[in-house]
Amino acid sequence: MEYLLNKVQKEYGFSDYQIRLLRFSFTGILYDVSKTLIFFIFFYLTGKLPEFLFAVVPLILLRTRTGGIHFRKYWTCFVFSFIYLLLAVYILPESITMHPLMVYPILLICAVTDYLIGPSSLKDKAVMRDALLKEVQNGRLRKVKMESFQVVLVVAILYFLVPGNQYLIVSFWTVVLHTVQLVITMIMKEVKRYEKVG
Repeated sequence: MEYLLNKVQKEYGFSDYQIRLLRFSFTGILYDVSKTLIFFIFFYLTGKLPEFLFAVVPLILLRTRTGGIHFRKYWTCFVFSFIYLLLAVYILPESITMHPLMVYPILLICAVTDYLIGPSSLKDKAVMRDALLKEVQNGRLRKVKMESFQVVLVVAILYFLVPGNQYLIVSFWTVVLHTVQLVITMIMKEVKRYEKVG
């Protein structure tokens, strides 16, 4: 990768900062693709590929819009994501039976919570604040919040059309876990802020 980045820098005159951004982006994409591929293989071999897809699609749509807990190390992120998917696909649907009428108010609470909290990340750097301010000025922040709300709304509509579907209950739990993750992120940010002040 270094060879390609050096070639791009020489050919197009990119600054060192731009090359660092490219390296960061490529590394992130490579890590996400590798994790997704490993998860895909695991859930395929365990006979839960459709459930995995019904978990990963809303997960990606929500994470790219509202963020959540992020880890600096690949393996920490891998383990967290794996546990997250195991909870959504295997553990929660099997251990907690949800009455269809309870799904809708819970999804409404999740949609409103995601809208109010997101986007949220534990990264508390000036660059992140500047990027967030820029998004607010460009109107992107409201758009991202609305898109997150719509993702949860689509899950609710699909569940309404096909209540009790074994695949959609996985999407439901994915939304719930994502919302819990956002709330935890918000609490952790408040604790960090309190520790800095105190």
